[in-house]
Parts: sequence; structure tokens; C-alpha cells
Amino acid sequence: MTELIAAAESVRDAAAARDPWLADLPVAGIGWATVELERAAQELAGAGPFGAAPRDAALGASARRSPMERGGPPAIVLLEPDTEGLLAAALARFGEGVVAVYLGALDRADVDDTPRLGPPRPGPLGPARLVIGRRAWGPHVLVLAGVARRSGEA
Repeated sequence: MTELIAAAESVRDAAAARDPWLADLPVAGIGWATVELERAAQELAGAGPFGAAPRDAALGASARRSPMERGGPPAIVLLEPDTEGLLAAALARFGEGVVAVYLGALDRADVDDTPRLGPPRPGPLGPARLVIGRRAWGPHVLVLAGVARRSGEA
């Protein structure tokens, strides 16, 4: 699991070189691209169990994910392309592995005015916004939609 987290943080840090506001967002999920969900779930069983999850509309993928626990490790999201979209391009370029990172929601009210964020789209961890302007083959960065609660808010 530590290798997956390190890979996800590396993707986030590379994206933050262009968009510094990404650096402070926690990694909420790690997207593992595969051509076969069942096999990937068996190979990554130590990070599971993997249950059904909504498809990722931004990446064009069917999904399964590990449980999410508040304050726990990031969810592992298994992604299998179901369109000729961004995930298919990432698989063609990099093969199976970490090709997407889901970051926590922004902690600010002007989330709709944030540059280089696409519109909210349904995803395996809830609605998420793709960081746009990156290469079509990724790796891809998505920010969970909405505004994060600040500490002390109910």
C-alpha cells in the first residue's frame, strides 16, 4: 500500500508544479488502470475488498473500489476502460498501474472559479472534477466536487 500512496503523491506533486493549489489537497483515492477488473481485484486483494462503484464519467471507466474510512488510507479505485476515453489512452501509454489520483475537495467557497477544473462528473468516490490541460494519456488528477469542511465546522 505504501508504494501505491507514494505513486499517487508523486502524481499529485507533478500536477502541483503547474497548479500549486493542488499540493495541499489530500489524496482521497488512487486510480489503478486495468484491462480486467476481476483479475486486478485478486492481484490487489491486500488493499481490498473491492466493491461495486459508480463508473468514472470523466475517465470513461467502469470501477470497483476499496472501502473509504474517514482518516484512513486512500481508497484504491480499480478502473477498466468502457469507452475510448482518457483511461484507455493512459492504459495504451503506461500499461496497468496508477494512472489517476483523486484529491480531496477544495476548502474554499470559490471552487467554481478555480482555473483548469472541468465540470463535476459522476465518479467512483462521488462527483469529481478533472484537472484539465494535462496530457490526454495522463496521469490524470481529479478533485472531488464540493467544498471541504474546515476544522471546527459542523
